[in-house]
Amino acid sequence: MFRVLGHLWFTLVALLTVASLSLNIGILAFGTIATKASVAFEVLTGTTSTVTDLRNQLKAKEMRISSLSDEVASLKRPKVTYRGKPYLIKDAVSDTADRVSTRTAIAASRSASSVVAESIPYLGIAAIIGVAAWDIKDSCQTMKDLHELDLAFNPDKEIDAEAAEICGLKLPKHEDIWASVKLNAAESWRQAGDYVSDLPEFEWPSLSTLAFWQ
Repeated sequence: MFRVLGHLWFTLVALLTVASLSLNIGILAFGTIATKASVAFEVLTGTTSTVTDLRNQLKAKEMRISSLSDEVASLKRPKVTYRGKPYLIKDAVSDTADRVSTRTAIAASRSASSVVAESIPYLGIAAIIGVAAWDIKDSCQTMKDLHELDLAFNPDKEIDAEAAEICGLKLPKHEDIWASVKLNAAESWRQAGDYVSDLPEFEWPSLSTLAFWQ
């Protein structure tokens, strides 16, 4: 009795194993047959089979996903054309800031160190002209730097008219300034008051005031 049941169990397991293997082989064979059938179908009819269409659609979607991944990666590190070269936005802004801050620090030091020389009667005019010339040059260069940064975000932007005006400024000569002082000192002082609010009222210095020069 038990021997018969054992034989039956062994036979059942063997049949299940064979069935499982047959199923797997059938699945693989079906895939191969389907692929070959689709190729034969295309050759015979000159059309694209459903299997090939699906395969092409899948490939196209994979390529699109890859392209989108690249776009997302580039958006995380956006670049602009700055001074004719590709720059990360943060690097372009940082470069402009460094240029402007360095130039501003030098200009501030120059202005502070030239105050005494500018205060010397008559001779100070030369110092004033020299420092003013440097200030105009620095202002011109700063506006150019800012324009370069602006171009990185607005490629069609034209240079600011004010920048062109500042860069084209010409300072008067020493003798012309002194002649203007003698003829229009009060008016020049008033005009300066439009920019320097705490200037005192204009008056010619007395001889006693100038006595410190002795």
